[in-house]
Amino acid sequence: MAVSEEVKKTIESRGLKVADIEKLVAEAKASKNMITNGSKFIAKKQMGDMVVYADFNEDGSINSAYGHKMKILDIVMDTSDTEWTYVKTGAKIRKGHTNLSYLGATRSAPSLVDPASGESWLEEYLAAKTIAVAEMLFSQKRA
Repeated sequence: MAVSEEVKKTIESRGLKVADIEKLVAEAKASKNMITNGSKFIAKKQMGDMVVYADFNEDGSINSAYGHKMKILDIVMDTSDTEWTYVKTGAKIRKGHTNLSYLGATRSAPSLVDPASGESWLEEYLAAKTIAVAEMLFSQKRA
């Protein structure tokens, strides 16, 4: 799988291992447990205490990877169709909100959802920034 040096640095700066992301992509391609918008794919997997995501192309080249420690709970709302499709079922993915829990606090966050399966995916802009800050604040408050 192709991973540029810049992407490797980003992955590693987020505390993730490139080998784990490559394995995630291979597993997602084999199981079809991923979403696509036609030009890119997003797959996720629980790895230890993190939910890890890989953003990749059809040829398996990795664009990015990110994760969060918040536990994905239930979908609390879905509003409209998106350009995303759940590869495993062919269902249209919808904009929505999903409850996330971390250190005893539960909050709703915007997400991509498949109401039929109950699956949710967080996009990179949210997980790598807003969720990361929230996890840090919850951790500091708990300390």
